Amino acid sequence: MNRSIFPCIATSSNLAFGVIGITMSAKGYYEGAAICVLLSLLADALDGRIARALGVAGPLGRELDSLADVVGFGVSPAFLLFSKELFGMGWLSYVPLLAFAVCGAFRLARFNIMTEEVHGYFQGLPIPAAGCMVATYVLCGVSVSPVIVLIAMIVVGYLMVSNVHYPDFKGKSADVMHKIAIGIVVLLFIIGMILNWHAWAVLIFVLYALFGILNTLFNRFK
Repeated sequence: MNRSIFPCIATSSNLAFGVIGITMSAKGYYEGAAICVLLSLLADALDGRIARALGVAGPLGRELDSLADVVGFGVSPAFLLFSKELFGMGWLSYVPLLAFAVCGAFRLARFNIMTEEVHGYFQGLPIPAAGCMVATYVLCGVSVSPVIVLIAMIVVGYLMVSNVHYPDFKGKSADVMHKIAIGIVVLLFIIGMILNWHAWAVLIFVLYALFGILNTLFNRFK
């Protein structure tokens, strides 16, 4: 048996959960669609590890992984928020839908063609983090104004294609991790937990996005 089939199964599961999530959002099963995003994250975490463990990592798997990520973490979460929060806003609701999904695709394309090796950080908000921010927002039961959701989707889309650096937690970073940036996000997390502890999961992803902005600014000013 060709061993490359095993990581492909994990990658295909990522894609499958994305498609299932889209159909569930269309039918109004929003919590189920959010869970599908998290299952896509699990599949995405497994495929690369399986490929490396079996010694079958290659360009085909990398391209398939990106295609699956576009659906699992880009289109599916964007359509989830579109269906749940923005559907009543008319044509304007298509702006954040497209910004989130299209910017996610650009984020992955840029990642695939980058030839300069970087250590310890991602350039631009990783699309799995963006997708999981949406999923945890839905599952935590947080409710904000549709206008805020619209703006947030556009901002997150921009962050995915930006030059903001985000730690990848895979080793020593080429960027300085500023204590003041860490302190700010920790303080905000504590405040958020006091105000609504049910939102702990979405706070993690929101503050990860904020930390990247703060730390990048501090590094540039330094």
